[in-house]
Amino acid sequence: MLAELLIRSFVVIDELRIPLGPGLSVVTGETGAGKSLLVDALGLVLGARADGGVVRPGADTAEVTATFEISPESAVRRWLAERDFGTEDGQCIVRRIIAPDRSRAFINATPVPLQQLRELGELLVDLHGQHEHQALMRKDAQRALLDAYAHAESEARALGETVAALQSTRARHQTLQAASEQRKARASLVRYQLDELEGLAPGAGEWQNLNATERRLAHAQELTSGITDLVTALTEGDQALSSGLERASGTLRQLTRHEPRLAEIAGLLESAAVEIAEASVGLNRIAGSLESEPVDLPALESRVARWHDLARKHKVPPEELPALWTRLSAEHESLQGDEDAITELVEEIAGHERAATELAQALGAKRREAAPILARAVTDEMGRLGLGAARFEIALNPEALSANGCEGVEFLVAPAPDAPLKPLARVASGGELSRISLALQVVLADVCAGPALVFDEVDVGIGGAVAEIVGLRLQELAKTRQVLCITHLPQVAAQGDTHLLVEKAQTEGRTMSSVEVLTQARRIEEIARMLGGIAVNARTRALARDMLRG
Repeated sequence: MLAELLIRSFVVIDELRIPLGPGLSVVTGETGAGKSLLVDALGLVLGARADGGVVRPGADTAEVTATFEISPESAVRRWLAERDFGTEDGQCIVRRIIAPDRSRAFINATPVPLQQLRELGELLVDLHGQHEHQALMRKDAQRALLDAYAHAESEARALGETVAALQSTRARHQTLQAASEQRKARASLVRYQLDELEGLAPGAGEWQNLNATERRLAHAQELTSGITDLVTALTEGDQALSSGLERASGTLRQLTRHEPRLAEIAGLLESAAVEIAEASVGLNRIAGSLESEPVDLPALESRVARWHDLARKHKVPPEELPALWTRLSAEHESLQGDEDAITELVEEIAGHERAATELAQALGAKRREAAPILARAVTDEMGRLGLGAARFEIALNPEALSANGCEGVEFLVAPAPDAPLKPLARVASGGELSRISLALQVVLADVCAGPALVFDEVDVGIGGAVAEIVGLRLQELAKTRQVLCITHLPQVAAQGDTHLLVEKAQTEGRTMSSVEVLTQARRIEEIARMLGGIAVNARTRALARDMLRG
């Protein structure tokens, strides 16, 4: 429920604080007093497009603040909670500040983008006046009204959830499928690389052994010759080191008889002789192995070349090829196994598609059954509201399955029995749209509890009994919904639970509008003015009292 509307520096309004209550609030005033400015201001605070020209001359900014009382179980409360806007005090405060070059929007003191303000505004207030305010013009709103009348809201909600799940599953399938294709391409490359490495089968430490063997074979002649020379120098001939040591040892043994301390040195020379003998044996053994080593030098050189080739190809040092082989083997294993997950998603998609089709068919059946009944009821109500022989129809146009079903819903109107049916926006004026909307709201009153309703121009071009019927219908709606109606007809104004009077006056050389909540006495005077124009007399006052008594 809209509890208060605060308007500052807006066109000809300096500051207005308008309290509102439940039921039907009517707004009256002389032509040009600024009644429709209230609707314009409310539209702005609910997200309508702003024009810097609305800022009152002399002011820097215009400001509109609307305070709403919200129930704990309302869609508004859920919307606010889902987006982390505070709702502890049971109020929702929306605010719009307009400057000549920009505007700012707030929900419960939190700055928000205009689109978010519009989204919330659709839950708070349903404006019926100028075309840009008409929720009735939107096909999604038309579809929602038909679904409410058809008691198909649960099917529509379930279909939306199922289609959302279907779309999510399809997205996951596409992502996994794309990843699978990439993985398959990578697996193919890895398999090719593995085949090359498996052909080489590089062993851990093999590269070091290959290098050592290759170096040894490449210098075999030098090694053999050098070892032979060393053996000769150590053990062969009179000039050999071993012969010299034997002579030295013999001399020391003779001298030891005269100097016992030389015995230790003689022992060292004997040990050296033993070491030289062992070195000679080792050298001969190595020389023998070099001569007998069965190595296929061309094969060895070919394998070394293959190691070098694969190392260059994979851009790693040769000694890292065994580790690369291990890593690629593990990667190839990890790249397998997407197919089972993809198959499960395909089955899940098929299940969602079947469920969505069944729900869409059930929803479509309810719509097809309810559409002609709702159309007849609205047509009858339109006749009672002064729209003559105008005809209302609901077209169900086949569409591809979506979250909205398998048909588009469109409200059509023919202004005369022999006129063709056309979409609402193309055949109806602002006042006619308001009355068509009123007819819909009356017919749907028992099944569609929605936001507060604001009507402007609803009584344009009517009078007499039709005006009284419009007033009674508004009063009937106000039993379950908050209704605000701007009117110039006393028959409508008399039905209000609250009566607001808009007046324009000159203040310090400036034209300003003001709003007054009328007492019963002032209300009699205002309705009398509406009945009699300038000449308010006892007869018009008496008639006004009778109208207010109902």
